[in-house]
Amino acid sequence: MKNLFGALLRQWRKTRNVSQLELAMNADISQRHVSFIESGRARPSREMVLKLAETMAVPLRARNEILLAAGYAPFYPERPLNAPELTLASQLLVRLLEHHDPYPAMVLDREWNILRQNKSALHLIAKCLPKKQLARFSQNGKLNFLRVMCAPGGLRDHIRSWARTGPALLARLRREAMAYPGSPSIRLMEELLQSGAFPGFIESGDAPADVVIPLEIMVDGASLRFFSMLTTFGAPQDITLQELHVEMSFPADEATDRLLRACPLQ
Repeated sequence: MKNLFGALLRQWRKTRNVSQLELAMNADISQRHVSFIESGRARPSREMVLKLAETMAVPLRARNEILLAAGYAPFYPERPLNAPELTLASQLLVRLLEHHDPYPAMVLDREWNILRQNKSALHLIAKCLPKKQLARFSQNGKLNFLRVMCAPGGLRDHIRSWARTGPALLARLRREAMAYPGSPSIRLMEELLQSGAFPGFIESGDAPADVVIPLEIMVDGASLRFFSMLTTFGAPQDITLQELHVEMSFPADEATDRLLRACPLQ
């Protein structure tokens, strides 16, 4: 019988660039035992599977996959965001988005789909792209953040900093794809590369050394400059919550801040 669990364990160990000895030491077991588990000569307990996955910081979704491969039932639930058990988390997300106005903010899922957004984010996109055009960047009724940002005909036509913003987005997408075998980021990256979303970039050697790479976008004839911060739930025990993150934009200069406070996007 094929040792699917051993293959998955080895795949994650290589993805995390961890040797058998390092994994054994971190999990407080012998290297010999790790070797036996990977080769199928030893069957790990359910607790051992979870311990090894925790040691390598394997995402919750993948931990369930590893448990199934080892012959055990999944451990971590995956509830929709509107489930009663996630009511508090859902309310906190709404509050966070509302409090972030007049600066744009949105909640993204593991596929980079926009699940929720505040008024500022909604109006910023609407001012740049007509509603009919947005359908090109949506699937199953969900607008995809990276498609609308990067694909030809999307927001990138309004982004003055694309020569610097584009490579930063591609690098971020590539990091996520490399960190999780089978991640939706892999398919999305391949799609965007094939569509010409990320042409060859030429970075000026004398470009200013910003603390962060700002996004500069033209909206209603005004140039707005933002930098982004990502917010995630701490120690989530639900797959849906772990895979969510909040993309929050902040003004990168005083001119943008004054403009948004005086005339919020609407």
